[in-house]
Amino acid sequence: MSKIDDKMTERVVKWLATLDEQELCQAEVLDAYFTFRSNMPDDDPGFGKATAEPKTTDEIIDDLLPMMYMHKELVAAYMSAHGFGVTTMPDGSVKWAIWRYMDVSPIT
Repeated sequence: MSKIDDKMTERVVKWLATLDEQELCQAEVLDAYFTFRSNMPDDDPGFGKATAEPKTTDEIIDDLLPMMYMHKELVAAYMSAHGFGVTTMPDGSVKWAIWRYMDVSPIT
């Protein structure tokens, strides 16, 4: 769901070209994880209102651990390549600024 413009698409393609087979597999799992998440707080008419869901790199890895081990550096590089910024939490910690579409009922 993340917004990808031409420049970002080019950056993602270049980044993907640097990955080995195992890393490409991790990137595919990350693509699936971010299907209903975005780097911007926009509303998508097909998926409902976007809700803030900031997470650390470790929290993303923990979510995906049942599926596959993720390298921390790869997750961080994925986030950067796909235009995810960071947000400062009330306690002063920093997390990735992620927006999740909560109404993901199938479109019929």
